[in-house]
Amino acid sequence: MNLPICELCAKSNTLCSGCDEKVKKGKLSKLEVKLSRLLYKLKNKYNLEHADLTKVIDLDRVVIILTKKDVGLLIGKEGKVVSEISQELGKKVRIAEISGDIKKTLSDVVAPAKILGINKLYKKDGSIYKVRFSKREITQLPVDINTLEKALKYLLDSDVMIVFE
Repeated sequence: MNLPICELCAKSNTLCSGCDEKVKKGKLSKLEVKLSRLLYKLKNKYNLEHADLTKVIDLDRVVIILTKKDVGLLIGKEGKVVSEISQELGKKVRIAEISGDIKKTLSDVVAPAKILGINKLYKKDGSIYKVRFSKREITQLPVDINTLEKALKYLLDSDVMIVFE
């Protein structure tokens, strides 16, 4: 199991000095610690030995869990794992795979809305991603536009502009 905290911290209620330092420096959120511990508890119940927790994004009403491995492991049979995580956090949970394909990763995050395209615009002071949706898709977005922009900015590590055509 690949977690952002060490196995010792996942087992216990206290953080070792290394993991505590990550939290203090902002490299690791308290939600990631909580979720790591929860997944560790669920490891044997749902056979999550090969699961991966790369990053967690809290969008108030929705939590996005990013993984580099099979999304299906964190969803579980009939959605049981994601359902238990959602119940424990008290929020809706979305699982997205981080891959080399930006469009696929962002599509996982914004589903059921469909992305028309992603353009990278180059400016004098850096670049910006323009994520394009059909106007009809505005009702399909999982969160409001400002929250989605923040999440995509975090994911892409760049400024983001959402456009409806």
